[in-house]
Amino acid sequence: MTCVEFTVNGQKCTVNNLLHRDTSLSAYIRYFLGLPGTKAMCRQGVCGACIVNVSARRHTTGEIETFSVNSCLVLVFSCHGWDITTVEAIGSRGLGYSEFQKRIAAFHGTQCGFCTPGWVMQMQSLLPKNLMMIELENSFGSNTCRCTGYRSIFDTIKSFAVDASPELCQQVDDIEELATCIKDRTRICNRKCSETNSEDDWTVLSADPEAVITVHFGDKIFFKVFREDQIFQLFNSYGVDNYLFIDGNTGRAVVHEIEYPAVVIDISAVSSLKQYHFDQNLVLGANISLEECLEIFKKTAATMDDFKYLEEFAKHLDLVAQIPVRNIGSLAGNLMLKHIKPSYRSDVFVLFEAVGATVTIRGAGNFLVSMSLPDFLKYDMRGKLILNFELPPQGPNHIIRSYKVMPRSQNALAIVNAAFNIKINPSTSVIEKATIVYGNISAAFIHATQTEKYLKGKNVFSNNVLQGAISRLNTELVPVDDPAEPTPAIRKKMAIGLFYKFILSIAPISILKPIYQSGGTPLTRPLSSGKQDFQTDSSLYPLNQPVQKLEAIIQSSGEARYVNDIPPLPKEVFGAFVLSTVHNGDVDVVDVEGALDIPDVIAVYTAKDIPGVNSFTFPGFQLQKEDEEVLADTNIKYYGQPVAIVVATSEELATSVARKVKVTYKNVTNVAPVLTINKAKLDKKRVISGDTMEPKGRGTNVRKVIKGVFEVGAQYHYYLEPLSCVTIPVDNGFEVHDVTQWMDLTQGAVSRFLNISESDVHVKVRRLGGGFGGKISRNVQVACASALVAKTLDRPCRFILPLDTNLTIAGRRLPCQCEYEVGVDNDGKIQYLNASLTEDDGFSHNENVLSYVVSSFANCYNTDYFSVKSFAVTTDLPSNTFARAPGTLEGIASIENIMEHIAVAVNKDPTDVRLANMVKEENDLPTLINTLKASAEYERRSQEIKLFNKNNRWRKKSIQISVMLFPVIYYGNYTAMVSIYRGDGSVTVTTGGIEMGQGVNTKAAQVCAYELGIPLEKVTIIPNYSFVAANNIFSGSSIVSESVCFSIIKACNTLKERLKPIKDQMINPTWEELIKKAGDELIDLTATYMMTDKEPELQGYNVFAVTILEVELDVLTGKFQISRADILEDVGLSANPKIDVGQVEGAYVQGLSYFTSEKLIFDKTTGQLLTSDALSYEVYLAKDIPVDFRVNLRYNSNNPKGVLGSKAVGEMGICSSHGIIYALRQCIRESRIDSGYDANQWFDMDLPLTTESILKALNVKNFEFILY
Repeated sequence: MTCVEFTVNGQKCTVNNLLHRDTSLSAYIRYFLGLPGTKAMCRQGVCGACIVNVSARRHTTGEIETFSVNSCLVLVFSCHGWDITTVEAIGSRGLGYSEFQKRIAAFHGTQCGFCTPGWVMQMQSLLPKNLMMIELENSFGSNTCRCTGYRSIFDTIKSFAVDASPELCQQVDDIEELATCIKDRTRICNRKCSETNSEDDWTVLSADPEAVITVHFGDKIFFKVFREDQIFQLFNSYGVDNYLFIDGNTGRAVVHEIEYPAVVIDISAVSSLKQYHFDQNLVLGANISLEECLEIFKKTAATMDDFKYLEEFAKHLDLVAQIPVRNIGSLAGNLMLKHIKPSYRSDVFVLFEAVGATVTIRGAGNFLVSMSLPDFLKYDMRGKLILNFELPPQGPNHIIRSYKVMPRSQNALAIVNAAFNIKINPSTSVIEKATIVYGNISAAFIHATQTEKYLKGKNVFSNNVLQGAISRLNTELVPVDDPAEPTPAIRKKMAIGLFYKFILSIAPISILKPIYQSGGTPLTRPLSSGKQDFQTDSSLYPLNQPVQKLEAIIQSSGEARYVNDIPPLPKEVFGAFVLSTVHNGDVDVVDVEGALDIPDVIAVYTAKDIPGVNSFTFPGFQLQKEDEEVLADTNIKYYGQPVAIVVATSEELATSVARKVKVTYKNVTNVAPVLTINKAKLDKKRVISGDTMEPKGRGTNVRKVIKGVFEVGAQYHYYLEPLSCVTIPVDNGFEVHDVTQWMDLTQGAVSRFLNISESDVHVKVRRLGGGFGGKISRNVQVACASALVAKTLDRPCRFILPLDTNLTIAGRRLPCQCEYEVGVDNDGKIQYLNASLTEDDGFSHNENVLSYVVSSFANCYNTDYFSVKSFAVTTDLPSNTFARAPGTLEGIASIENIMEHIAVAVNKDPTDVRLANMVKEENDLPTLINTLKASAEYERRSQEIKLFNKNNRWRKKSIQISVMLFPVIYYGNYTAMVSIYRGDGSVTVTTGGIEMGQGVNTKAAQVCAYELGIPLEKVTIIPNYSFVAANNIFSGSSIVSESVCFSIIKACNTLKERLKPIKDQMINPTWEELIKKAGDELIDLTATYMMTDKEPELQGYNVFAVTILEVELDVLTGKFQISRADILEDVGLSANPKIDVGQVEGAYVQGLSYFTSEKLIFDKTTGQLLTSDALSYEVYLAKDIPVDFRVNLRYNSNNPKGVLGSKAVGEMGICSSHGIIYALRQCIRESRIDSGYDANQWFDMDLPLTTESILKALNVKNFEFILY
């Protein structure tokens, strides 16, 4: 055969050499079949947006099974014989929606909705398995959501469990059938490279079903083989110097150095490599998938005593990647990654080596060789094939444990992984043999051989022997320095801690001191739970009604359209940025000709091709102060700055070629980049001053003076929808479909960039797949680039940033440093405070947020004695930008750190110190604190935690109260246009407020229906248009929903005034009768209003929130678990409480992730971002959130200064999350007290509070690791 055949949603597809060989299944589904429900973002199997289901025969079991895969990792040519299902076939408005699609919508499990189809498809693959709640929760390390905070998604998932709780069952019973409308189904395109057939039953027509499939692509070739001998026949024909085996192709997610060579051989259908059997050993076929291996291990451990250790291996494999990756990622593939890149942190290698597994390799001429895994790493694998792995039995005297310390709960590479196997004499406790294997110490390090030798013949259950072993470990563990990894000292500390944890786990209880026992057990997450408590007033419905979000059901079905879901357009092209590889200097030569020599590359553009002003910012617009180049030419500002655009016929080709374009530079100075605030402050030219806060006086009762520095880093927004734009030439202008929170800036910047009038640039936004401030201005660089290509070629241009480019160029939350000196009395009341706040703006001072930092620094405290200065510095990094609660989060976190420092210095309860310094007037926080303390049983839990800490040396708990006052100020202008249609009285609304998951469209519809007195079903929200909401400000600052609703109220009032004379002439008309009559009378049934920040009815106000957080820390590993979070927030009279709860949860989890996980690391010499993918920049996944997550909206609250009594809610949750810092600080402090440190000594902690930062702050000494 010379083609590959499979089905997608029941329709036969054939792909041949008219398609690029390296095309992913994801790209094929989207661009060739026109099925946009399946999304893509990270292309590493982390976000899960790309998940589809596959039904195929599994060679290991011989059965046809349905399983999930990441379509972005699978080559479309690897899909032969698969039956593929995308979200479109699960349910739609035409087919009717599936139960899960309906439930995730009804459970409010969607916000921006971009990730939702991926959750649907993963759940779809699990439904036939009849899993329990705890199993289902564990099955979604495959998916990321940045919006919801996961709790509502978890509830949806658990409602399908065989043991679903009564509460969840009741919620399911309460779900009403969703009304849906019928639309035409998506058609499948019939391009020659993708023939389709509607036949239900089909077979591959081949005389030999195991004949090699061969597809030629000029100088490249693809083979799919079915037998081992076929592989060696290909070696004979094509040589062994330039080929690559692929099975699941998942390795590209973690080892980016892998390039597709001339010859690609798909071996996924070689059945002999996917079998297993027992002789004396367990013989595992090399290409058994990791997920199948996990099941084999479970089954074997339960039935064969000598392989009981496989239960431990199964638990460990569950921590490797996630289910869709494990479904097709193989054992051999995992170990070949280690072979190719010895520094790769292979968990399979660590586990197998701990039991002395061997690998069998086949060479030419049926040559077979068996060897150890360390020997395998050195073996020349050219022209060789891994056949199997043999795992030996381990007798009852063997004790085996394995560990993996990760930066988050699931789907992450190990910081350190380890496996320990000791053979022990049960009567004497003497070790007969010890095997100690570590990963991620160095590429060469495997065994702790000195420690293994030392332990042989000794009883390790004595303090002296244990300390001797630790001493030898301390000597032979020499981790290499890797800037992107925790320091060598921390990785060594972690490795030693794991060894001690292992010994604690196996030590006899009679020997072990009771306070040490819990150190031998891992932190185990129980089943999650949540509670949402709020009031509603049915007399106000649809206002205040917790209705389902309008877009929720079409988000769950993949029918909600985002920018890159616009169907493929005739003659469309794709753009990608070429990034600089220097941080200063000028572009000399871009190898345009070399790129154009590559087939299907259409053009390469540089700054010289720009017809207008080379800038995507617009000085004079709000917070826009200086130009920022779309394409750098001279004076490059940072490593990774775009310098050219590659245009090609496919997204993947454009991206691939852009990475390879050769660029030479001139005038490059050999000077290290300025990457930090401290370094920037040394150069006065880089520093500007900002807002200040002047004291009104100074107290006289100074008893302590406290000094310190608090610093928070940058944060990437991690919206699931990457920066994207589709620009279409239309008539004399351009339709610009941009992922923007600010249509006006996109319109103005594109027109200026192209040197055309603004009236020829029409911007349209339907919705965003997340924003968080990151799409206010940074997206415009992509829009301008897309527009340049569209104008120059007169063809539609689609421009989608890959994640590494997005992370590199798109700006982040501004890092902030707070230097402070504060004098207090003995109760911690501030007598004077001097603070200097400095923010890192990146290379430009655009979007400077110092005013927000200074104003929010006050939080809820009396500022009479505060003296605050602010500064901004420039660094050799991309210009930073707005991020959820820009400046406000940093300001509140800074003053809260000072309050904690004061509490430690005066040895007072931190809450008492906060109360002593709070303002008295217009401050609801003392009342809220008391309310939440009572409902959260704070006092009881505090006493229990004190007892726990006394009785546990290596596990510590804490409970912490945090407070937040968020100042809300109306800003800018927002338009609303309300139109009523005379035929049926239905209403459409379009506004200047962009829907990005915050629920503005739903609230807008509710307010419109409420004001007009009509059913909610009558109101439809349509997309945002620049010609309707001309000159509007960006959607941000949490005020969008209120501002838009204010304009809708005014527009509705206008309409009601116009309708009143007609209504007065009628007798109790229905709405439909009234509107028909008004239409007949030619009454204008469209009204527009633009709210501004000068409206007398709109005044600033404060939002209050209190949080009580409980955490538990594993002192030996630095890992922690958030046991419970209780949040009480005042949202006023909520327009939609369910939406507001979701906003609180999502923002709070985003903050937890920021303060404990998200870290940007740069090469200090070049300025290159080293954490530029989803496996190095780690955000929280579902099992990282609080185990018990409770959100309470304040009862009996009505905001007289807001719109219809409501308060803003979008950003406040993230400003409540700083409590995680101090909860963990308290855990660390408890351990430090046990270590002998001064209880009242303030210690510095690096943020974010990663395992590295925590272990550094704990500073436990090796001599503390004892048994009794």
